[in-house]
Amino acid sequence: MRYSVWDKQIRSNADRRQLTRQQRSFLEGLLLSLEPGASLTEHVSTANSAVLTLTRAHQVLADHAASGQPFPGLLKRCLRTAAAALAAGMPAHHALGSGQLAAQAQTLLTAIPGTLTGVTTQSTAATYAPQVHAFIAPIAAHIRTWVLPLWDGPDLPPDVLVRAWGEIAALVTLDGRDPRSLHTDLIRKGSKALHDAASLTAVLWPTPRTYRVAVVIEGAQQLEYLDQLLPAARQSPLHQPRPTTVGAKQLTAYAAALTGPAVMVDLPVRAADSATAATQARRSISEALDQYAAGQRLVDLILHPRAVTVADGTRQEQQDLITTSVSVARPLTTHWPVSLRPAMRSAHLAAKLDAPMASSALAWSAIDSLHVQPAQLDLVAKACALHSIRQQLIGLYQAVTRSALNHLRSTQMHLKLDRRSLGRLERSASSIQSDQPAARAAREQLNGLIREARQRLTRQEQTVHTLEQTVTGHAAVLRRVLLGGGVDGQPLQLSSWTLDVNGWLDVLLPARPQTAQDVLDAQATLDALGQLAGGYAHDALTLWRARLADPQVLKAWLQDQQDVLHALLEWLYATRNSAIHQGQFTAPADAMTAHAARAVVDMLLEFLGNWHKSQYLQGAPESHALDVIVELADRKDRLGVHLTRATSCHSLNLDSITGPASDCWNRL
Repeated sequence: MRYSVWDKQIRSNADRRQLTRQQRSFLEGLLLSLEPGASLTEHVSTANSAVLTLTRAHQVLADHAASGQPFPGLLKRCLRTAAAALAAGMPAHHALGSGQLAAQAQTLLTAIPGTLTGVTTQSTAATYAPQVHAFIAPIAAHIRTWVLPLWDGPDLPPDVLVRAWGEIAALVTLDGRDPRSLHTDLIRKGSKALHDAASLTAVLWPTPRTYRVAVVIEGAQQLEYLDQLLPAARQSPLHQPRPTTVGAKQLTAYAAALTGPAVMVDLPVRAADSATAATQARRSISEALDQYAAGQRLVDLILHPRAVTVADGTRQEQQDLITTSVSVARPLTTHWPVSLRPAMRSAHLAAKLDAPMASSALAWSAIDSLHVQPAQLDLVAKACALHSIRQQLIGLYQAVTRSALNHLRSTQMHLKLDRRSLGRLERSASSIQSDQPAARAAREQLNGLIREARQRLTRQEQTVHTLEQTVTGHAAVLRRVLLGGGVDGQPLQLSSWTLDVNGWLDVLLPARPQTAQDVLDAQATLDALGQLAGGYAHDALTLWRARLADPQVLKAWLQDQQDVLHALLEWLYATRNSAIHQGQFTAPADAMTAHAARAVVDMLLEFLGNWHKSQYLQGAPESHALDVIVELADRKDRLGVHLTRATSCHSLNLDSITGPASDCWNRL
């Protein structure tokens, strides 16, 4: 998919401001983690965020105090894994001034499980819930101040920087900032958004304002007593004269094909941006429709995807639900794996739901369909952590190549804009026909500007030409060594679809005396592309080279991924219980939870589908999904043993790391 972080306009804004490596790395890493299509372990929902961890820990304590759910065993697991996740994020807090506060919170989370004994667990949870909650606001306030040292302070180690922008990304999301709107604001405000730390902080956390959000509901011409269920809501029948709702003209045109009864509804929402306002309004209206669906059980009330938002002093904006499309859609497998069919069905339906808790519960049913027991969630975490190596390394290839190509596109865009500017100057000069002294002076002044612009343009054309040749040459090496020659006629097509993953791993590993010349060529090319890319891509490349150069560092990172995923899975199970057993349909950070739940299932289906596809092509009997998960969990443990004993990572087999092979440590 196309990530909006690699937008040539954002890169252009950064170049105009001459951002440092750390500034660009921070900005790009933040945007990448907010991408809806980011992989599970790169998305903000799996960040080692203290605020997110404490929010979830408080929620399970409060729920247990009120209802006894989650049960004590699950509650303890949630708190223990939360404490481990909080500890993993500690380096960023120590580096940026909130270490003492975060350490106190981590100490509290570590201590609570030991006090949850006997029949008094609910009262104990009630005691600790406000204590955990008391840490959330102060730590969040500290994190909001991090932008200044990250922007203007000394360089941080790349691993600390990753944890820092993960914390900020989580807080931005929890505070209700829509990623699409953030991306738009960074372009719309241009380089002004990146002027200094204060400017960027204002873009990340804009002052909330009141929006009026209008939608179309099909199935009724009037919703009685709506203003009692949603105070300040207004409604107007579709196609009726003199509507009272905002956006009536746009919504009427949008719904022109509707022939049955329909009504336009608007209501005020206070939010950080228009897209967030639309999301919140849709959620409130959808919940209000529960009343009408219960009162008119044979009527279908359909909330349409289009919304119109407007705030005082701003123009109306149209907001649609996010949809993505591809030219060619490919199935997970070309046959029907028996053990995956229920999971595929549940995952598909979960992706269609816009109610977060319902989506989370349905995604969890996909995990249930694999016959995973609650006590086996650590096995799922191990299997997913193992697969995250492959997923992140492919993501690294995409980041480096796309960022380098984005640098070229940004430079080409500047050249195109400068040519247009020169054209405007030339047209202005030629339009002056008078021989009056003032006119001659103006013409001479314009001609001077034209000469200067042509000189700059000549230099810029040479720069772009040289850059095009350089990037094309580097691309040719990658196409030859890693992409099987690439696509004919598309010299800059560097898609990872045909990437030789073990070849890519060899390029990242330290060179040895027996390293082939092709690999050495690709390593030199990667060095150059990393320098061209800069920012996040350069830092990510540095991080992964360090991990692959030292087996102990890779082992520690792998354990960190396991801890994060285990904490997430325990939280997802607790959320599932709240939704199913208590009918709870809203919770703090539930939108992030829903995204994480679907992403976990996506990752499971990715490696399980690949496993079953390989078996099908080999004519081998199909393994049960749970057996595959158990095998991969064992493989992760065996990999940890190998890494403990090894002096290099050259034996790692990325191609079969989660495939139907006996091992992933089998290359010479």
